[in-house]
Amino acid sequence: MSQLTAADFSEFLQETHGRKPFPWQQRLVERVLMDGRWPDVLDVPTGLGKTTMIDIAVFVAAAGVECARRRLFFVVDRRLVVDEAYEHAIALAGALAEPKGPISAHVAQVLRQKNDDGPALQVTRMRGGVTWSWRWLERPDRYAVVVGTVDQIGSRLLFRGYQVGQHLRPIDAALTGTDSLIVIDEAHLAEPLVKALRAAFIADDPQIVVGPQPTLITMSATTPAAEGQQVHRADTDDQHEIARQRLAAPRRLHLLQPEVTKKNAGAVMAITMAAWAKALAGDAQSGHVVAVICNTVGRARAVHTLLQGGDADVELLIGRSRPIDREYLLRRCYPRMKVGRTRAAGKPLIVCATQTVEVGANIDADHLVTESASLAALIQRLGRLNRLGKLTRADAVVVHDASVGPDDPVYGPARQATWQWLSTLTAPLESNQLGDGIDVSPLALRRLLEPLDPAVRQGMREPLPYMPVLFDQVLDAWVRTSPIPYPDPPVAPYLHGIDRGSPDVAVVWRSGLVEGEPQAWPLAVMEMPPSTEEAVEVSLHAVRQWLAEEESSDPLGDVEGAPQDEDPPPSRFWRLNQVVCYRGKDDVTLISPAEIRPGDLIVVPCEQGGCDEYGWNPTSTSPVLDVADLAYRGGRPAVRLGPAIVDAARRDSPAIGQALRDLIDQTRADLADDAPPAAGVYRKELQRIIDLLPAEDLENPLPLARNLRALTRCTVTFTDKAPYVALLTTKGGAWVGDADAWGSSVAGSGKKMALHVHERAVADRAEEFALNLGLGPVLVNSVRVAALWHDEGKRDARFQAMLHGRPPRVLRSGTRRELLAKSGLDPTDRAAYRRAKLISGYPDGMRHEALSARIAHLHLEAGSHDVDPDLVIHLVAAHHGRSRPLLPPVTDPAPETVHIDELSATLDTSETLDWDAPRRFAELNHRYGRWGLALLESVVRLADIWCSEREEEGTP
Repeated sequence: MSQLTAADFSEFLQETHGRKPFPWQQRLVERVLMDGRWPDVLDVPTGLGKTTMIDIAVFVAAAGVECARRRLFFVVDRRLVVDEAYEHAIALAGALAEPKGPISAHVAQVLRQKNDDGPALQVTRMRGGVTWSWRWLERPDRYAVVVGTVDQIGSRLLFRGYQVGQHLRPIDAALTGTDSLIVIDEAHLAEPLVKALRAAFIADDPQIVVGPQPTLITMSATTPAAEGQQVHRADTDDQHEIARQRLAAPRRLHLLQPEVTKKNAGAVMAITMAAWAKALAGDAQSGHVVAVICNTVGRARAVHTLLQGGDADVELLIGRSRPIDREYLLRRCYPRMKVGRTRAAGKPLIVCATQTVEVGANIDADHLVTESASLAALIQRLGRLNRLGKLTRADAVVVHDASVGPDDPVYGPARQATWQWLSTLTAPLESNQLGDGIDVSPLALRRLLEPLDPAVRQGMREPLPYMPVLFDQVLDAWVRTSPIPYPDPPVAPYLHGIDRGSPDVAVVWRSGLVEGEPQAWPLAVMEMPPSTEEAVEVSLHAVRQWLAEEESSDPLGDVEGAPQDEDPPPSRFWRLNQVVCYRGKDDVTLISPAEIRPGDLIVVPCEQGGCDEYGWNPTSTSPVLDVADLAYRGGRPAVRLGPAIVDAARRDSPAIGQALRDLIDQTRADLADDAPPAAGVYRKELQRIIDLLPAEDLENPLPLARNLRALTRCTVTFTDKAPYVALLTTKGGAWVGDADAWGSSVAGSGKKMALHVHERAVADRAEEFALNLGLGPVLVNSVRVAALWHDEGKRDARFQAMLHGRPPRVLRSGTRRELLAKSGLDPTDRAAYRRAKLISGYPDGMRHEALSARIAHLHLEAGSHDVDPDLVIHLVAAHHGRSRPLLPPVTDPAPETVHIDELSATLDTSETLDWDAPRRFAELNHRYGRWGLALLESVVRLADIWCSEREEEGTP
């Protein structure tokens, strides 16, 4: 078909989601295609399909207009437990994979890149990591929708990605900071991020543009646009039949102010909210869904506890939870409260929650009980009530804690100002009987707010924090990712403002960390690299308080960057004197709680408590479930056969837990008889266990079923590290990466690969990426030749000895062996690597990139190439994330002479430090821009990872 037009969008949405667009959505497509630019602000009421912005961005990309971008980032300022934007994008990607009509088929065809056997549209959540399983995007040329929070996406764009390995940060920065459309949902708490990003984009003024600069859009139903900004509104959608039903959804708001003192406010508020939740839930067969939304995790837990044992089912939703636990929780309760469910008689459901449900959760409650909050927060909470307008009446009770004034720890003076305004509209209840209240449908709220003085409305918003100015010098410090400069400017103030909360750290709980033997903990953790799927993200302040065994003074709401007290003073008595800090396989150390840094991932023993099935719970002393075996790890799961997988399986099914227990006992007996079973035995046994699962788990698998199914084609590594007997992995599990010489020198399934074959494959793939990205001829050539020479440093005889698993003297004698790039050893067999490295004599910490860059320099001097020489040398030196601006200085105790036959040249390995690298790095950042240079690096690095993982061979 011919090029897409705005008239095709309606059919596109019908084919992909089975509905027609709302008027504001159709008008936005028409406006963007006609004007060739995006609006600065989208002003759309809650319930009118803001997630359709994802479909609009993808359609515009396929239409090929200049303002289109390859990657859409959907940013929220909440820790989400339910993520409808992600689910919506997944549905869109599925519809493009199997188009139901000509328009969606055309869009899929346009988006799919040449020689990409993956999806036309990749959808992912932004998470951290330190190995190849961290990747949220496989190719730099693939179209993608990425969902994440202010911290996750903001820190990555600014080269300081939280919970991201130091040497992976440039890739994340490149993919977020070029060719991206960044949409910030409910941006009223994200002004510091918006200001920082706009300043960064202005400051980056390259001589040569490598990729389109990001476009920033804010979405909000509550915040006015700044002067000069272009706004797209849904002003006329109340004439649309379905939209009007939602905009006029019957909602009656009632105010309640219990008598409290500073001393008893916590208990009285929880008791009052629980009582009203029970009353609104009705009898045991009402089928009602009541949402109870609290301002802090502590209060939500208190209400949840009080509601136990009644006629209703009760659930707790907080944002500070492990993604794996979240999947099990949502499977249990989300179908009963989501939009579009069939309302019927049955046991009522009361959902206690925090701000985590204000955004992203397509919840349709019958009634609402909420703490008083800022105007913006209340509007979002009301948006979860009678969302589609199907009910004739839905009540919202707003409960106000009068013991807290303008110094409210979460919302500041905005909470009290909003309460005072509401009190002028309706009087607080004086009994336990509901009156008429006031109409707070979206249309009614608009009418109530329109006549207000702007200063009054501003007073009902959360106070803006002080936002620091982002200077060029700060950006220049952040782009130096290896080594990181000292001092390193903190990124948190630019995401949330000054004194607006403590940056997060990720906490992982592991079994098998023996008390009193902390020196053994790092090695135990390295055997199964941590994943953020098993982590809870908690403020550094809260983690230190927990480790100091102090009562929490942190209100711990689920809004990112909320104000917090100062960090507690250093404790002389820690719960744990040391924790494991995991910053990558080459950086796993024991540190004291006082040494934990923002963005760190720490590992603690399960026996310490601190987490339950709902999430972070610093008062809990019960052992935490180790869920490492349930992490999907980017499609490369790994399972330790031992007690942890048995305990995790029992949450799904006692029968499966027992079957795994039997398999472990049999393996232990076989090993005792020195007769370990073959991998095929495990595959058959895993299939038998999978057959025990209910049909629902097979169609829409939970983490355990998903991993067991993936491991029916597994490799088995037996271990003597009690209490585990074996490790089951697929395609190298989470062990293939580029953190050290081992990870960068094994292929996905352990296939041996010749040096020239691998380099040629990477060059072909990098050239393809560059062409698909529309780079100019000089940049395409530079990327290709850098990829062609990137592993030349592996010519060092000691590196070859490590790859061949033979001492260097053996390789020097006898028949000359083929130069290798990949060893052929099992990626999971760390012991084999340690043996190979020991006999090779390759110096600790030495980087083959240093020698590769010197060989590339010789190639450039010897021939004529239409390239940027400085860029080529840098891309070679930085192809594992180092040399930004320096490679690690390593003294070679026994230098080798390396022969490059095709150049009739030799080099000595004693010269490992390139003092010209800082000058080259600074000039390249100025020439191509900070994010442009990172993108060029990413083209080579992602091509290298792609070819290594898939064991590709280039064209001869």
